[in-house]
Amino acid sequence: MEAGRRRVLVIAYYFPPMGTSGVLRVSKFVKYLPDYGWEPLVLTATPSAYFAFDPSLLEELEQRWIAIYRTPGDGTPRWIQRRAAADRTVALPTRRLHRLWLRWSQLRWIPDRAIRWKHQAVELGWRLIQEHRPAILFATAPPFTDFLVAAALAERAGLPFIVDYRDPWGGDPEWWYPTPWHRSTHRKLERYVLTRAARITVVTRGLKEHLLRQYPELLTHEDVVIIPHGYDPEDFAAVSGSAPPADRFVVSFIGVLKHGTPRTMFEALRRFLEQYPAARRQLELRFVGLLRPEHWQMVEHYGLHDVVRRLGYVPHREAVRQMLESHVLWVEQDRIVGSSAKLFEYLGARRTVLVCAPGTSFLRPFLTAEGIFWAEPGDVATMSRHLVELYERWRSGSLPVPQEELLAAFDRRVATGELARLLSFHAAL
Repeated sequence: MEAGRRRVLVIAYYFPPMGTSGVLRVSKFVKYLPDYGWEPLVLTATPSAYFAFDPSLLEELEQRWIAIYRTPGDGTPRWIQRRAAADRTVALPTRRLHRLWLRWSQLRWIPDRAIRWKHQAVELGWRLIQEHRPAILFATAPPFTDFLVAAALAERAGLPFIVDYRDPWGGDPEWWYPTPWHRSTHRKLERYVLTRAARITVVTRGLKEHLLRQYPELLTHEDVVIIPHGYDPEDFAAVSGSAPPADRFVVSFIGVLKHGTPRTMFEALRRFLEQYPAARRQLELRFVGLLRPEHWQMVEHYGLHDVVRRLGYVPHREAVRQMLESHVLWVEQDRIVGSSAKLFEYLGARRTVLVCAPGTSFLRPFLTAEGIFWAEPGDVATMSRHLVELYERWRSGSLPVPQEELLAAFDRRVATGELARLLSFHAAL
């Protein structure tokens, strides 16, 4: 360890080479923490099966000599491992099957299926603490088992720890509690973690307010710090020569359509094409990432197969390239409390953003910003008007983009600096 540099044990079940945006937050924290005098030691799993893998994210960290320690397994049930392809990926199920799987998981495991990983994680984490003497622990979730691992290790070692919420735990309207006992147990576990945590970080103001409402007797505004998602300027510098085509109007969705449905966009697009039939030869709607089977069926249902292009899952650098090769980037979100990490990368791409999300969601502060167009889910009329305006502005070369002052706060390096400040404060107590 370099002189003057302290160590932090980072607990993250989801970590590269796992792909999708869920791993980006922690991998970028880990990437930039050494710039602020912190040496991260990553405690994670050896993934056996997942929806997507992106070795390039891991290579980025290995090039910076980040220390990554993995348990032998990840606790994934064997029947899921058996369904995985040779490259360990599993197909994204239909939303109905996914919901059934979540229901079974929520009935069977508390707080989540990663609890099967907890014993290995605590065992390896304790060895790392004894060998490397970190000054503080940091855990990000979901899965919320990460918080339990951090709490157990911190209590045993007498160390402070910080927990990072990317999504809500207790009180999540999308969470199913099979019995009152399940609801009570989740709440007790979350309270156990929050009572012991030195500080809590969250990705949005809505998530902070949610926690304060859930635990008014336990938390104050100072206890919960907002560190938003962001974008990494280095990702865009690496593909800086990319640009949208001049002869096609490209609208792209990049990521996993996990929370929400493209129905509003598809219906609006059908109306738009009825109004501008010649646009069929110029418009291209790209899906870059994982798409559920029923969503592709909607493409056929709405007669959009000739304008929709499905590229599938691509490594993160290629996803960034696709952002830069688009004129408009589309966000689809039906959650009120959670956050879409992809929005902030869209901002970093400096492209026009088209949002379909509730006005009460985390997006509210952005909805009136320059270069951002917004419609509520189900508001096909507004979405259609936006498509007309964006198409006309593309033809006139006047598409607006977000202002630079909006972007500055979402640089991943800035976010990591805020985390480093919290680590330093609590490690010194």
